Amino acid sequence: MRVVLKIVKKALPSVSMYFVIFFGMTIAMSFLTGKDQEKMYQATELTIYVEDKEASVLSKTLTEYLAQENEVETEYDKELLSDLLFSGLVDYVVYFEEGFEENFLAGKKGGIERQSTKPNMAFVDQKIELFFQYVRGELAMGKSLEDACASVLKNTENHAETEVLSGRQSMSTRPGYFFFTFLAYILPCILIMVLGPVMYSFYRKDIKMRTDCGMVSVRKQNTEVVKGIVLVAVVFWALFMGLGAIIYHRDFTPAEYLLGTLNSFAFLLFSVTISVLLGVLLPSTEALNGASNVLGLGMSFLCGVFVPAYLLPDYVNKIGEFLPAGWYMKNVILLNEENAATAHFTEFLTNCGVVTAFAVAVFFVFLVVVKRKKVA
Repeated sequence: MRVVLKIVKKALPSVSMYFVIFFGMTIAMSFLTGKDQEKMYQATELTIYVEDKEASVLSKTLTEYLAQENEVETEYDKELLSDLLFSGLVDYVVYFEEGFEENFLAGKKGGIERQSTKPNMAFVDQKIELFFQYVRGELAMGKSLEDACASVLKNTENHAETEVLSGRQSMSTRPGYFFFTFLAYILPCILIMVLGPVMYSFYRKDIKMRTDCGMVSVRKQNTEVVKGIVLVAVVFWALFMGLGAIIYHRDFTPAEYLLGTLNSFAFLLFSVTISVLLGVLLPSTEALNGASNVLGLGMSFLCGVFVPAYLLPDYVNKIGEFLPAGWYMKNVILLNEENAATAHFTEFLTNCGVVTAFAVAVFFVFLVVVKRKKVA
């Protein structure tokens, strides 16, 4: 076991960087989120003054179009209009002059003037130009101006509301969400970098030949290595769980945090088995460092760690179901819905079981690889 701890000690400086990254990301994301962030988003209503000297079909339709999302006034005192613009009580002014509709049908500009004292009103200009494009499109289909204007109004009356999704379809805003989420990235990375070199050192051909010729039996050697690996893995995991409980104890009930701990332990088993497998398979410690990044980042992007699963394409989510991090993240989402983990306890345990099954499968692959190495 002493040899195991000495090898682990050499990896600690590089591993400490991952600790800093993990808690830095977690705390930063915690500050950026809050339970009060779920809200509806809608366009800000503007006050628009319209003066229509022509009173044509086109000018009236454009006025109605602007009134769909804004407050349109037509009865202000013209002498006070400049003061209202300056004071901000009126945001935008539209003047329709005679010949406006005729110029439009002839493809000419003119007959409309726009005025605003605010620098951010360009989107109103764009909205008006978009209206003109809509009408031209309807006219190009052979409709009369009246029918074209009516069609544009009808099509623009239906607005899609934008909102932050809630429940299982959205990223929870609990700060503790990010703690359990980023564990799916950090645990494999750290353990591959720590435990991988241990297995690499013990299974190097020259070292293995010397240890087999020593006074210590192979069984005792394996027992000491296993004890060292278990000790290191449990210490790292307990450190994460302890710090998480200190920082995020307010975000979860004791039952929820215990379930989160169980979920992370199942993922720890997978992280340990994949670490020892790669330690035996890969030819150098440099390859282990590269593998930790490829595996950690690859599973994180495919399983909804860095990007929520509901924002990913369906085929990516399907791929995530063949990876243990995908099943781990299903439980993380349950944890961050209030009372969902306890209400769906059977589902939660099933997901933990699938992650554990991945760990068992990788362990059997490890045994096969070790046996073949002995034969060779």
